[in-house]
Amino acid sequence: MDPRIIRRLALFSLAGLVLAGGITPVNAEPQVLNAIRAVVNGRPITQMEVDGAVQTQLQIWIMENKGMVTRAQAQSEVKKLEERALEDLIDRKLILSEFTRMGGQIKDQHIDATVTRFVQTRFEGDREKFAAELKKSGMTIAQFRDVQKDQIAINALRQQHVGDEIIPNTPWEKRRKYNEIKDEFASEGKVKLRLISLPKQTPDSTPEQQKQLADSLRSRLQSGASFSALATEYSSDSFASKGGYVGVIGKNTLNPRLTQVAYSLPSGGISPAIDGGPVWWILKSEGRVGQTVPSFEELEDEVDKRLTIDKRQDKLDNWLKKLRRQANVRIYD
Repeated sequence: MDPRIIRRLALFSLAGLVLAGGITPVNAEPQVLNAIRAVVNGRPITQMEVDGAVQTQLQIWIMENKGMVTRAQAQSEVKKLEERALEDLIDRKLILSEFTRMGGQIKDQHIDATVTRFVQTRFEGDREKFAAELKKSGMTIAQFRDVQKDQIAINALRQQHVGDEIIPNTPWEKRRKYNEIKDEFASEGKVKLRLISLPKQTPDSTPEQQKQLADSLRSRLQSGASFSALATEYSSDSFASKGGYVGVIGKNTLNPRLTQVAYSLPSGGISPAIDGGPVWWILKSEGRVGQTVPSFEELEDEVDKRLTIDKRQDKLDNWLKKLRRQANVRIYD
């Protein structure tokens, strides 16, 4: 495994995250912790800055997936998060360089007001708590003010190039956007579920062999193997004769753990091997029944807002692309 991937996976243990599928803290040889990842108009971006941005997003991703993440998924997601974090940091440096080129200045009173709002919002105005938290993080008040100063400059230039004018959206644009987002607003419905149950040990197989079998079956399912066929062949529960088909389940049909997993799966989604005490479970959602989707008219205002946000983001992206063409950006592997 790439040593940088090993080091990045240590972010899981630093954040106190526990993942399903056998993720454990990884021990590795000491690595270079703060290498230069990019230079933008002479301003460096370090690995430590990238890792800091990745860790926050990683925590959100783990929570969204309720901890049901395999090692391979974790490695893939960390890599994608790092790529996005580096791009975001490059954009920030580009904007700050442009602000400096334009002769922009941030007055001290604007920074004072931003710091005051931060302390009021996060610490209910308690400056001592704020100072104690800064000390824990290893940041000085001067460094914190510099961060706020940069953010004010970035927000000002972003706003200047995004604008707040009303952007008209055509009927066909709104219909297209409605079809993209309508499922987000569908009522929950009930899950159509299939299930494979594998004993953790049999007279002929050790626990290690059964776990390997569970992981192998899941890999085959993700590659397109028939859930029904594998359930019929390997499952040890009463649903095996029906290809693992459990039926349409409500929130109180199965035990809470299985229900939580079943309702978190997208249509067609396959769960990791789930520890069920004496067995390993693998679940598949075959979609929902009883879902209702709001009409176009009900969602038209939301659709209009989303389209406007998209168009403003396109304007910002085009401006950032122009900055990149004009800038000196070097990225290091």
